[in-house]
Amino acid sequence: MAVKIVESNSVSPSSGATAAEHTLPLLYFDMIWLDFVLTETLHFYPLKCSQSFFFDTIVANLKNSLSLTLKHFLPLSSKIIFPLSSPAMPISRYTAGDSLSLTIATSDDDFSFIVSNHPKPAHDFHQLVTQMPAAVYSSDEIKFSPFAIQLTLFPDQGICVGFTHHHSICDATTLSSFLHTWASINRSNGGDQLLHQLPFYGRDSVQDSNKLTMIHWDKMKTNRPTVSLTPASPSDKVRATFHLSNSQIEKLKRWVAIKKPSIGRPSSFVVACAYLWSCLAKSEVDNDDDDESQYLCSPVNCRGRLNPPLPENYFGNCSIQLIAASSSGRLKGNDGFVAAAEAVADAVKIAVKSSRVSEFYENQSEILSELKGKRVVWVAGSTKVDQHGADYGWGRAVKYECIHTDFNGAVHLCKGRQGGIDMGFSMPKPNIFSFASIFNKYLFINSNL
Repeated sequence: MAVKIVESNSVSPSSGATAAEHTLPLLYFDMIWLDFVLTETLHFYPLKCSQSFFFDTIVANLKNSLSLTLKHFLPLSSKIIFPLSSPAMPISRYTAGDSLSLTIATSDDDFSFIVSNHPKPAHDFHQLVTQMPAAVYSSDEIKFSPFAIQLTLFPDQGICVGFTHHHSICDATTLSSFLHTWASINRSNGGDQLLHQLPFYGRDSVQDSNKLTMIHWDKMKTNRPTVSLTPASPSDKVRATFHLSNSQIEKLKRWVAIKKPSIGRPSSFVVACAYLWSCLAKSEVDNDDDDESQYLCSPVNCRGRLNPPLPENYFGNCSIQLIAASSSGRLKGNDGFVAAAEAVADAVKIAVKSSRVSEFYENQSEILSELKGKRVVWVAGSTKVDQHGADYGWGRAVKYECIHTDFNGAVHLCKGRQGGIDMGFSMPKPNIFSFASIFNKYLFINSNL
C-alpha cells in the first residue's frame, strides 16, 4: 500500500464553544492508561468519489462539522498536562485556540481487498492513521495532545477515517458518542438538530474518586506517559476478522444451555468470548501442559454499576477488568467452549458488583501482576458499541479495524455491520490459519443445534 500525505491541518472548536477554558481532572479510571500504547482505529466507507470532489467538498464539509462537534467535546482538542515537579495531578486543559491535528491523504490500494475479512499484512493498515503532534516538555510538566485524525481517499473506491487516540482522555463509549455526533452534524450540513446526547463532565460523584485517584497517582507519577510516537508497525503479522452471525450466536447459547443448564441463558458477550478463547486454546501448537492456567481479560463498562451510578454519557474512562480463569486442558477438551463459557459467566458476575470497583482498583497492581508470564487473551472493545453506525452521509461503515492491538496481542470485539459480532486481531500467518481452521470446524459441527 502506498499512502501519500497531501496536507496537514489544525481544526479548532467553533467560535460557539461554551468556554474559553475547560479543565477536566484525570481520575483513577483515566490514569491507568497514561503509559498505555496509543489506540489506533479505522472506519472504512465505500464511496465512488473523485479526488477533486473529495478535496473541494467532502473534506471542506468534514472540517466544518468537526469544528462544530469539537465545541461540545473540548477535551479532544485540549492538551493533557502531566506534572513533573508540582504536587498537582494530571489534567486535561482546553484553552481558546487549541486544536487537533487533521491529516489528509490518498491511497492507491485496492479498497475491496483492504476491507475484506481474510488475512492481510498488518503493517499496511498503520499508514492510515496519523502520528500525534510532538509533545511539549518543560522542567515542570509534559503537555501532549490526546487525539488526531487522518482522512484517506481511495479514489473512486472509498474513504477511511482513522483515529489516533490517547486512552487516558476517554474510552470507546465516549469516543463512539463523539463519532456519531460528528457524523450527524456532517450529514445534516452543519445542523445541531441531530445531536446525540452531549457529554456529561461531572467528576464530583465518581465512586471513591479521591482515595483511588491518589493511590493511582502515587504509582503513576514516576512513569512518563506515552505521548506521541507509536511502535514500529509489525512486519511478521497478518490481520483478519472473524464473524459470528446472530444465528450462530443463538446456537452457541443453546449449546451452553444444553451442556451446562446451571449457567442459565448466557449473554452474547459470554458466548463470543468463550468461543474465541476455546478456539485460541485449541489452535495452540506449543502448549502440552494441560494443567497450565489460562486467562481471558476484558474491559467492562461500569458507568451504571457505580454507587451512585454515572450516566452513559459520562465523558472519560469508566471500566473495570473482567478476569476469567480456566486451564489449558479444559479449554482444549471436547467441552472447552462450555468450560470457557462457565468461566466467563462467573467472571462477569464478579465484575458487575459495585463493591468490585474499589476492590479491584485498590489492588490493581497486585491483581494484574499475577498474570505476568501467563497465557492471557486480552479482549479490547465492546460487543455493545456500534463501530459501523456513524453515518457522515455516505451510509454506515463497511469495515472497522482496531489496529493498535497489533502491539499488545489483544483481540477486538464489536458489533458486526449487519448484526452478530466481529473479532479482529493479528498473528503470524501460520497461527491465524490454524485458528481459522478450528473456528470454522466447531461452528460446522454444531450447525445443527
